[in-house]
Amino acid sequence: MLRWIGILAALGLSACGPRENADVAQDCARSVTHSVQWSRVDAPDVITASSHGPSCAQVTTDLTIRDASGASLWTFSSAYWDLAVGGPAPEDAEASAEQIDAFLRLWADVSVSRTSRLPQWRTDAATLTDSASVFNYQTPFDRSAYEALRQQDLTMLCYAAAVEDTQCIILDPATRTPTLIVAYGT
Repeated sequence: MLRWIGILAALGLSACGPRENADVAQDCARSVTHSVQWSRVDAPDVITASSHGPSCAQVTTDLTIRDASGASLWTFSSAYWDLAVGGPAPEDAEASAEQIDAFLRLWADVSVSRTSRLPQWRTDAATLTDSASVFNYQTPFDRSAYEALRQQDLTMLCYAAAVEDTQCIILDPATRTPTLIVAYGT
């Protein structure tokens, strides 16, 4: 009998801990959705920008792209403060629910463009950045693969990855999986 009382007491105490943490973590839970044509021509994908954290100044933000069936295609996460202001939040940082909502609305409205609009990687340039005139560019591809993807004029989605940085993704033509084609910024 004492054994059962001990087990029930332990279960009761363990149920209290996570509930308190879950309540704290939801103080600035916000979410915004936006539709975009990307992975399929017959049904839009849904982009969800969301936040969660103990206060609006301390939230983590997630950008998730799901296809029309709800399958997750891509997720990017970062601290709100790093995306909106740059760097870690100071101890006295403040942000309101309205500021988070406005940020999430802008972030979910990703830029839809074509790979043909990316800068050409010239044959005489050692890196893509050496070919660009304004931004620093990084790509996981070598020159020939990058140029082949750029010339296919694929649809790409671009989103803020930091205050002055953008990442662009495509659907790999061979595998139909989302792939980072380029990241750029100052």
